[in-house]
Amino acid sequence: MPASVARVVVVLPDGQELRASLYERRRVPDGWQYRVAITLWQAGNGGRQEPVEHNVWLDAIHVRPIEGGDYSTVPTRPAAPAGDGGARPSWTIQNLPHRPGHPGARLVHVIGCQPGAPIDLDQALDALQQPRTVPCLQCKAATSLPWAG
Repeated sequence: MPASVARVVVVLPDGQELRASLYERRRVPDGWQYRVAITLWQAGNGGRQEPVEHNVWLDAIHVRPIEGGDYSTVPTRPAAPAGDGGARPSWTIQNLPHRPGHPGARLVHVIGCQPGAPIDLDQALDALQQPRTVPCLQCKAATSLPWAG
């Protein structure tokens, strides 16, 4: 984690509080959401544990500033204008199951490549921030997303 990343407290569903990195905030119709990342353990090769950063957008009720923190440099997305094309579902996510020796993964597709629940641009970009999630090579989903990999 770069030293310049703002830190916040995330309140988990059971009331536990964890420190997290704050990468971005966005205005939504009913308030604010924050893209935070928490580093947790996951199963790696050979059953070893390895740290992985899990990114998620959370409503403001689940995120608190840390006293004395500087949030002036956190990128802020304004509310999307009515009828914004970015909210139009244009992609789907395919969950690939775990197999012996191979962890599960997820693929982001352009609608029509693989069946799945439709997702919009923000959801597609958020999904690609998660471990083991990649754009489909067959439908060239990466070319339809403003995503730099």
